[in-house]
Amino acid sequence: MKRYWILVFCMLFSGMAFSQSRFTGSVSGGYNFDINSYYNENGYKKYENANIDFNVGIDAGFRFSKLVRLRVEMRYSENSYGRKMISSSTGEEVNYRTESTLNNLDINPRLDFRVFSFNKFDFYLSPGIRLEYVLNQNQNSYKPDGSSSNRNNYIKTNYNNSLSGAVGGVLMRYNVNKRVGITFAPDYTIFFNKLYDSSDKTMMRINANIGVEFVL
Repeated sequence: MKRYWILVFCMLFSGMAFSQSRFTGSVSGGYNFDINSYYNENGYKKYENANIDFNVGIDAGFRFSKLVRLRVEMRYSENSYGRKMISSSTGEEVNYRTESTLNNLDINPRLDFRVFSFNKFDFYLSPGIRLEYVLNQNQNSYKPDGSSSNRNNYIKTNYNNSLSGAVGGVLMRYNVNKRVGITFAPDYTIFFNKLYDSSDKTMMRINANIGVEFVL
């Protein structure tokens, strides 16, 4: 009987260890770049401002097998865009240029498919869905002389508060050991809806993130 219980205990322990090894978690952050987020309007011209757009977040994953896992990301991101007031006669910038920054919450379910491993490197294809919710918008305007104001803003606030899109990406993981890895994950999003309904092109985004992943 004693041997029986020892055997049962070993089986349960090994099962628990196997179950736990199926879970992963990570922290990561990186760079965002939006394409076609805004549109030209009469008397104005859109432009890419000097702000660095970024995201930070965590994710949790469950491995169905050595080759496939489900992963859900939760991220805070900042994305910015701007426009200048343009003289109709000279085409030069006049008065203010305005920069807008959106603060977003992203929830991104992903399916990772490991396509190959080499030494300590794993390479995954990582398609998914991006669900994005705008939390807040901040605007600042700047005169040609460099002075600024947050009172005179010229970018409309009738943006869509919720966006969704299809994500295609890859994830490269360097395994420091069996439990810890360093990841690099570039991806590309095509949104199903526009940030502004007046935009004449589809909104897209490029991300490039670096993180640390743990096998739990």
